[in-house]
Amino acid sequence: MNRRRFLNTSASLAAMTFTAHGHSHHHVNEAPFETATNATPDTGPVISGSGDFRYEYVPDKLVLPPEVQMKNGHGLCLDTMGNIYFTFEPEKVETQTRSLVRFAPDGTGASLLGADNALAHGVPHGLNIQMDKNGQAVLYHANNDATVHKTTLDGSILWTQKWTTQMGNYKPTDAVAAPAGDRLLVADGYGSSMIHALKTVDGVYAGKSWGGLGSAHGELNCPHGITFDPRKQLLLTADRGNKRLEYFTLSGFYHSTIEAKEITAPCNADIRGDHVLVPDLDGPLIILDKDNKVVSVIEVGKLLGARGFRHPHDAVWLANGDIAVCTWNPGRLGYWRRLT
Repeated sequence: MNRRRFLNTSASLAAMTFTAHGHSHHHVNEAPFETATNATPDTGPVISGSGDFRYEYVPDKLVLPPEVQMKNGHGLCLDTMGNIYFTFEPEKVETQTRSLVRFAPDGTGASLLGADNALAHGVPHGLNIQMDKNGQAVLYHANNDATVHKTTLDGSILWTQKWTTQMGNYKPTDAVAAPAGDRLLVADGYGSSMIHALKTVDGVYAGKSWGGLGSAHGELNCPHGITFDPRKQLLLTADRGNKRLEYFTLSGFYHSTIEAKEITAPCNADIRGDHVLVPDLDGPLIILDKDNKVVSVIEVGKLLGARGFRHPHDAVWLANGDIAVCTWNPGRLGYWRRLT
């Protein structure tokens, strides 16, 4: 097994060589997985998926407040009550602009969060939720503008850490707290293609990074999303540029890889029970079983591309088994109801 040891650095990351990555624009590919689909462009039901995982698009849920002017859709997560949190990049930032919204578990009742527009600056991108050591649920926001925020569930900022240019090319795309609660693992997807460890208490760099640009296992090419897989007690990274998902230990050692012909531009992953939900920028949502084998593909881009749902960027299982998905450009937010 090719285990790539993390890089221990004690002073700064200035000595590292970083390579910049911008947004990758992928063409929508034809997904080869056999899928049940039915769509009438504007009036009929939109249904997709296979076997036990067939879904119908529900257009009257996850409707954003009328004052929202979204440019790109970016991050999704749930709290323990099933409430849905969504962050996005606004068209422009004005005094009243907010970039964090919460919905009730059934996809209704949207409310904008935050006391000011601080979270809207830069490029709000990845969003994850975690219980801290005090039992308080907090949100971690990865912002492409070299910034990570930690907030309460109402959007009140607990700390903000922005790296200086001396620390290298740093454009975070996602961040997840390790279960122990003292380390935040930041996916530097559009910057160094590394994973960096920060301290959850204050966001200060914790002196550990791993990955780096490359295609060998343990190396990364746009680690766009990162999550903790409780099934395996490992970190699961959406290695988008390499068309795969890579497992790492919490200490940064390469463990194993998920690859499938249906996975061409994975953006993130969400785990519910035995199953993994993978939004892919090329158009589909891909569902994996307990063995990480493809069992269903929801053809979001093919069926709803004409309505703007072209590039799935993040997706989460809802408490009732339905799915929320946001698409990147143009920004859209959609609800898919599981069929029984």
